[in-house]
Amino acid sequence: MALLLALGAMGTAYGAWVDDIYVTGSLSTGDISAGLTCGTCWEEPDTPDTDIDCAGGSMTLTIDVTSALEDVDYYCNFIVSNAAGSLPIKIQSVTLTPLGTYTGVSAVLTDDLEVGDVIDPGISATGKVHISLTSGEQVDNNLAFTLSVSVERWNE
Repeated sequence: MALLLALGAMGTAYGAWVDDIYVTGSLSTGDISAGLTCGTCWEEPDTPDTDIDCAGGSMTLTIDVTSALEDVDYYCNFIVSNAAGSLPIKIQSVTLTPLGTYTGVSAVLTDDLEVGDVIDPGISATGKVHISLTSGEQVDNNLAFTLSVSVERWNE
């Protein structure tokens, strides 16, 4: 009987003992740090009376062609970098938008950098814009375009 009372008292004491346990923590999957910068711009053939320039930062650039000529091709490289990120990035979109209504102008992105391309951490990728006059219709031969790039985190 004493044993039964002792076990009962021990069970009651054990049942009355309550302790709250809290578990906290954090989870980090990494970060992306994409950047867009101007690369080299040039015209072919090299012509002294005309020029192509690139300026800007963040994820939007402005490309200006001054005194565009019909028989000249204008090129401008742009660089998408993932220098400070710890995760790969995937190109979601690359958009070239004219800042005016131009007739007889061709402005295209070459296939050097395409939607869906993946850029690993610490790596950069280069794309290229090609601008040309397709006919002599363009009255104002000063042309301007914005180039914007959108990226997303990429998981295998």
